[in-house]
Amino acid sequence: MNITLPTGMNLADWSNQVILDLDPYGAFGRLQGDDWQDWGVQLLNNMTLGNALPNPYQFTEWTDWAERLCQSLA
Repeated sequence: MNITLPTGMNLADWSNQVILDLDPYGAFGRLQGDDWQDWGVQLLNNMTLGNALPNPYQFTEWTDWAERLCQSLA
């Protein structure tokens, strides 16, 4: 499965696109505000996506985590 790369996108636009990209794998909540780490944890809790996803709490920049997420789902 592939999700949209964050290149050239802001956090809100990217997270909204990811929800659309992952729609076949379950229902995901929208990002509220800028708490991307808490938002990202919901992806970890979805067993359909696998168990090799990066933990957002191990990153300080959302773009670094987003790129790693894209790599792990490719």
